[in-house]
Amino acid sequence: LGKIKKKPEKQMRNLADAYSIIMRHVNAPPMEIETHVDNVSFDKLQRHVEETWTRLGKEDANWSVITNERFRKENFDAFFGEFFESGKNDILRLEKSLERVGFSLSQVPSALDFGCGVGRLSIPLSQSVGSVLGVDISAEHLREAQSNLEKIGVDNVKLKNVNSINHIKDLGSFGLVISIIVLQHNPPPVMLEILNALCSLIQTGGYLYIQVPTYHAGYKYSAQDHLEKLSTEMEMHILPQHVLLEKIQNSGLTVLEVLEDGAAGDLNYRSQVVLARRN
Repeated sequence: LGKIKKKPEKQMRNLADAYSIIMRHVNAPPMEIETHVDNVSFDKLQRHVEETWTRLGKEDANWSVITNERFRKENFDAFFGEFFESGKNDILRLEKSLERVGFSLSQVPSALDFGCGVGRLSIPLSQSVGSVLGVDISAEHLREAQSNLEKIGVDNVKLKNVNSINHIKDLGSFGLVISIIVLQHNPPPVMLEILNALCSLIQTGGYLYIQVPTYHAGYKYSAQDHLEKLSTEMEMHILPQHVLLEKIQNSGLTVLEVLEDGAAGDLNYRSQVVLARRN
C-alpha cells in the first residue's frame, strides 16, 4: 500500500479556520423574536421603515444600498461601474443556483425585484429576463433608479413605489421574485408579512430567490420595545430559519436550495439565500 500523504500544516490550519466559521452557530441558543403583532403596531412599524428609507434616500441613496464610502454621492460617479458590478455578481449567483436545479434565467418572462433601491439588481437582471418590475418603499430611491436606467439605456425595467403589504399583493404575478439585502431592514413581523405577500406573486413553475439573516447571537425582538425606542438609523433584523422556511413551504413553494452568504457583512450574523419554486 502506498503511503498516505499528509496535508501541509498551513492547509490544515486553513481547513480548521474554515470549519470553525462554518460551525460557528452549531450550538447557538434560540432567539426570542416576536413575529406577529396587532394591526396598529404593524402599521406603525411599516410607517417607520418608510420614513427611515425615505430619509436615507434623500441623504445618500446609493450609499444606503451598499454602505461603502466609495459610494457616497460625492464619490459615486467615479465608482458607478463598480457599484453595478456588485449587482451583476449577485445575478450571476442567482443564475448558477437556477442552473443547479435545471433552469435557465433566460427562461424567465418577467421578474420582480423587491426593494430595488437604485436599480443595483434590476439593471443587470434586465439583461437576462424579458422584463423587470422594480419596486421600493422609498420614492427617493426610485428617482435615483430612474436616473440610472436612463444613464445606462435600459428600457425593459419599470419602477413602482409600494408602501404597504396590500400594494405588494396587487403587483401581479411573476416568473421570478428576487430580494437581496432588503428584508433584513424590516422588523420581523413586517418581514414575515412581506415574505408571505411575495410568495403569493410567484407563477406556477416560477421561482423565489430571497436573502434573509436568520441568526445573530443575542438578538431578540419585541415590537413594544422597538416602538418605544425607534431609531432614525438603518436597522438590521433577523427572521429565524425555521420561521422563514416554514412560511415559504406553507405558501405552496418547494425549497430547492439554502446557501449561506455574506450579505450581512458580519460573521456574528448567519445570512442565507433561499431558492424555492412553485410547482
